[in-house]
Amino acid sequence: MRGVSKAFGSKSVLRDLWLSLPKGTSTALIGESASGKSVLLKTAAGLLHTDQGEIDVLDQTAVSDWEEARARIGILFQRNALFDGMRVWENVAFPLRRKGMKSPRANDTAVQILSSVGLNDRAAESFPAALSGGMQKRAALARAIAGDPDLLLLDDPTAGLDPVMSASVEQLIRHLIRRHQATGLIVTSNLQNLSDRFDRVAILDSGGISWIGDAGDLPMDAHPLLQSV
Repeated sequence: MRGVSKAFGSKSVLRDLWLSLPKGTSTALIGESASGKSVLLKTAAGLLHTDQGEIDVLDQTAVSDWEEARARIGILFQRNALFDGMRVWENVAFPLRRKGMKSPRANDTAVQILSSVGLNDRAAESFPAALSGGMQKRAALARAIAGDPDLLLLDDPTAGLDPVMSASVEQLIRHLIRRHQATGLIVTSNLQNLSDRFDRVAILDSGGISWIGDAGDLPMDAHPLLQSV
């Protein structure tokens, strides 16, 4: 993201923001509540148009064909955004079918992915409204990682999950990134042990990236949020 700005009316959210994600790394995106982290993810995926600046994604410079780019991006939204009229397994099979995978292979693969995030066959056959908030989050993550995307944009994927499931989900994300040399930008509200969980950290503050670097080099005085960790 090069010099990206985004405003909604008179409210400026992103201001001349620069951000680069090295291939094959996971980057934690942290910042105050309502600082624009979700807007940054949606802008990076081309779901929101920039007011200024350019975005290079997966070898496309100043992306013009977002449809092609998004086929290689896995996105998890803050509110999950599952398709209400589809069963959970159908939600996960949706991106697989878009990539050309036929049934029943797409169906079976979807159920396997759901199992990897701790959802059983009963949950897979349910509609999203029948699931708890934590289960919906896991279903949305399963859809995001279906098809082994090259870029993962995940909005707080462990929110609402218990510590054991949170650790399992983050391990799954790390495995996917390393196995496929994918790239991940992951919003997280859990600031504990960032260097054990992510390769890099980026701090969003006042509409721009105020600090970015290796997670192990993150100074505790880089942002007031970190001083209470």
